[in-house]
Amino acid sequence: MNRRELLVATCASMAGVAGCSSDATGPGTSTVTPTLLSKYDCPPHDSYSEAAVCSHTVETGSASASLRPSQTTVDASTGTVELTLHNESSTELEFNPYQWSIMKRSSAGWYPIEKRSSGNGQLTLSPGETHTWTFGEVVDFINEEATVDTGTYTAGINVPNPNGPDWIRCIALFRLV
Repeated sequence: MNRRELLVATCASMAGVAGCSSDATGPGTSTVTPTLLSKYDCPPHDSYSEAAVCSHTVETGSASASLRPSQTTVDASTGTVELTLHNESSTELEFNPYQWSIMKRSSAGWYPIEKRSSGNGQLTLSPGETHTWTFGEVVDFINEEATVDTGTYTAGINVPNPNGPDWIRCIALFRLV
């Protein structure tokens, strides 16, 4: 167990007694209530500087490119989250479909799932097209040994900005329960 995992486990254990969790219902309570997904900013964390389009704040059809989860809350033991990238622009999007970042929310804040590998590749998404991955695939792209359990996650991938010369980060926010 690394230092961060130990800190998260310790804080989570103490949350019921001391109200350690920022998502707790009040000081000294033992019930932890997760933050509503709609209450998170876009992006929910400050791990990068690119422009972002987030699934929980974007209105359908208003973004040129967006990444949307099949469900915002999924039973971790029986369900799977599909992540679908939508190209609603008039240009092709060419990007590496293996370059993901995954963040998990803890009582101490957002932390990345360790990236141990990254693939090279190119995917071209034509105007009006979509491409879908499962969350399990995405996790395996960056770290086959990572353990995914219950919690709030973001999955993000960079694509060319159809409205400019830069790149944008498309982010899906969802919860495994």
